[in-house]
Amino acid sequence: MPVIQIDKGEMSVKAECSYILLDVGGTQIKYAVANQTGQMFYKEPESFPALAKEESGIIFDNFSFLIDQMKKMAGGNPIAGIAMAFPGPFDYVHGISLMKGLDKYDSIYGIPLVPQLKKRLDWLTDIPFQFLHDVEAFAVGESRFGKAADKEKIICLCIGTGAGSAFVKAKKVQKEEKDGVPENGWLYNTPYRDGIIDDYVSVRGLAALAGEIYGSSISGKELYDRSFQGVEKALLTFQVFGDNLKDAMMPFLDKFKPDALVMGGQISKSFAYFGDGIQKECQDRNIEIFIEDDTSGLAMLGLFVSMKEGV
Repeated sequence: MPVIQIDKGEMSVKAECSYILLDVGGTQIKYAVANQTGQMFYKEPESFPALAKEESGIIFDNFSFLIDQMKKMAGGNPIAGIAMAFPGPFDYVHGISLMKGLDKYDSIYGIPLVPQLKKRLDWLTDIPFQFLHDVEAFAVGESRFGKAADKEKIICLCIGTGAGSAFVKAKKVQKEEKDGVPENGWLYNTPYRDGIIDDYVSVRGLAALAGEIYGSSISGKELYDRSFQGVEKALLTFQVFGDNLKDAMMPFLDKFKPDALVMGGQISKSFAYFGDGIQKECQDRNIEIFIEDDTSGLAMLGLFVSMKEGV
């Protein structure tokens, strides 16, 4: 596997072939083009509106337009593959979105993506596609090129609209339910308190706590700003959120026994206000904690590795 380098200045890279990489979210699609050694054409992923709430034709047209533009960015190099990271639920083997009632991609539920894209772009006929869970893509990139790249066992946790997770051992994502790994490596639906982990360790979990403590809705950014200012209720909200995170993660830390816990996602940027509890538990177990700001950049690297190595 060649060492991946991010090009800092060139807007195109000459190579024998190129890879199109997309990290598909509900609001934005981040994208990059890499050459056959993994060198990115841009110093960081670009972004494009996802149009995830539109009807199916518009969503597929949007994907097709973006992929076609990325082919042009490759500067005439043949496209060797297209890798796409999606949040779940999603059929990653067949490339079918199973999202329903999540306020994103409802209209393409159950429709195979690849035939729709090939119908719109005739040059896609023989191009291989690969689909990965977005946190799995991040975990693959993290295990090879991130802050925890020298660790044998890693839990990656991205806190956003939900609690996305991946368990890594020897740079391979673990999906079999054993040795502390939940089914598929997904801990979001593990029973916790009056519901599941996703209900508590997520944007809506934080919002619910803020509602209880403040009596009204407070955004995550506003909570962060108020915590920075030392506002007691905001600090308390994050403290309780951190207690929920710690309690939810303890069984996985004790059973999987990772060398590192890597956290990403928007809420993780507020770790200074909610992380004391989980930090202490990890220290007691010799588990290092890393906060990754550029989860999309690492996801792109993970997508590239998955295409090259069939991860």
